[in-house]
Amino acid sequence: MKKLDINSNNGVYEIIIKENLLDELKDYLDTNRFYVIISDNQIPEIYIDKVKSVLNNNIFITFPAGEKSKSFSEYQKIIIEMQKYDIQKDACIIALGGGVTGDLAGFVASTYMRGIDYIQIPTTLLAQIDSSVGGKVAINTDLAKNSIGNFYPPKKVLIDYKTLDTLSSRQFNNGMSEMIKYGMIYSEDFFLKILNSDIKENLEYFIYESINIKKHFVESDEFDNGIRQILNYGHTYGHAYEAYYKYEKYLHGEAISLGMVKVCDNIELKKQLILSLEKFDLPTFDPVKDESLYFYIKKDKKYRNNQLNLIIVNEIGKAEIKETLL
Repeated sequence: MKKLDINSNNGVYEIIIKENLLDELKDYLDTNRFYVIISDNQIPEIYIDKVKSVLNNNIFITFPAGEKSKSFSEYQKIIIEMQKYDIQKDACIIALGGGVTGDLAGFVASTYMRGIDYIQIPTTLLAQIDSSVGGKVAINTDLAKNSIGNFYPPKKVLIDYKTLDTLSSRQFNNGMSEMIKYGMIYSEDFFLKILNSDIKENLEYFIYESINIKKHFVESDEFDNGIRQILNYGHTYGHAYEAYYKYEKYLHGEAISLGMVKVCDNIELKKQLILSLEKFDLPTFDPVKDESLYFYIKKDKKYRNNQLNLIIVNEIGKAEIKETLL
């Protein structure tokens, strides 16, 4: 078992990483509290049952799986469902699932009755190492990803990496894109370990190290005004690919894979990056023209005065924010 504390403006929240943690949930939750469990409709029943079995009072709300559910319509449906059950401000939401679940349920928590508690129980690699940490919650529009959201940290994050056993190879590799990103922006040693190791043989280590890197940026710049923007390496073009294809062609991590390659101009570095991405069957090229992506890039939250803060890596472990005109 490994633990980390994340310092935020709303206090400190704990991240616990442990195999089979879902079998010990009673040790980490106030089982007498009222919980709203939110999951997509593809979450394995065994995980729902494990959470429900330790809670004395709860309701379960589900929504269609996929990025398209991070929408006004699904957000409204969940809010109305909670109102029908007369959910009070002292209730707590449990976001059980992947990144879409965490973002959507977290956004619901941040706005319902002007904010109620929520806990992240991420069950995908991408959610465990990235989206469940840092307090960013959001929904999309058809034109831009995560354009409506809040900074709203969870009360805790409970990571059972045994849940990764039920992921498809594509979903597991989807999370590896974000892990490779951490190596690229922060640590050559970590990058090389990813490239040369069997990740599944030491999941606890790789999950912990990924979160520890994110912790550095999140605690240094919680509200994303400076150094935290480095975590967006590959995301400017990545989000544009997602939106251009209407969130249908690529998973989030796959789009970020394309985005990282897109902004890498160093030929030798690009070869290493592509080698690491291809190890996990991640895409490294898409034929869409830059001009077609610019429409979506200009919807980016960091696009101001015809200028964009683009994250560039010319040497592994050393990222910089570059002001770029479009």
